[in-house]
Amino acid sequence: MWSLPSARSLIDPLRHVIIAPLKRLLLLPALVAILPLQAGPSRIWHYTDGKTFSAEYQWSSAGTLYLRDKKGREFKVALGALSNADLEYVRGLLSRDVAGGIIYHVPLTWEEYRSKKLTTSKAQERGSYPVDSRSTSEGSLRLQFRRFGPPPEITPTQRVVLRMTTAPGGGTRSTIRVNYGGKTIGAVRGAPSGGIFDIPLAPAVLRGSETIVLDLSGGGDTIHIRTTKSGAGPRLLILKPEQNSQ
Repeated sequence: MWSLPSARSLIDPLRHVIIAPLKRLLLLPALVAILPLQAGPSRIWHYTDGKTFSAEYQWSSAGTLYLRDKKGREFKVALGALSNADLEYVRGLLSRDVAGGIIYHVPLTWEEYRSKKLTTSKAQERGSYPVDSRSTSEGSLRLQFRRFGPPPEITPTQRVVLRMTTAPGGGTRSTIRVNYGGKTIGAVRGAPSGGIFDIPLAPAVLRGSETIVLDLSGGGDTIHIRTTKSGAGPRLLILKPEQNSQ
């Protein structure tokens, strides 16, 4: 069983693995300027011996990187075996989350869109999932997250949220509900167009199985939720107090 700390706790341990080598090689300023700070799409990783491989970032501990290949298989690589550019990429991802008030995140591993009119692949091509309760479409969205390691500690002042982004013109006045295990564990009324919104969830969602499946449903007013392939997919997070709302 993998045991992984939160993003905040990874920054200091990774400093000796990532920052020190970069300072010695005087590479940090250039790398920060060119490296993306967002996980998601598959990228090319480089071993220190020059060999490369393609994989999607999932998670990282103080000494190990957890990845997923194009077939969905998870595997891990020692951080010390990777190039300085890859180490800086990981450090950037962790630093971004900490700066944004994110204490913990659970990687999204799978999306399934259900509708009478539109397939998952077609919705992904368009960049968003139309979710509503209309009899002509009945668009709903199922999200599967993977929690690495034991359940995280959640203090009374912290909040668990499902964070999503709507497409331009894709906001709603209806209530969006999140079901887990057949029960509604979160809901919010209305969401902005072309913006980020959070749905507060019951903390118990992170205390059960490592595989977390959430079903999202809407009302008569359709909401268009951006897909992971669009670069702004759903995220399951624990936020520090001042980041509780958007």
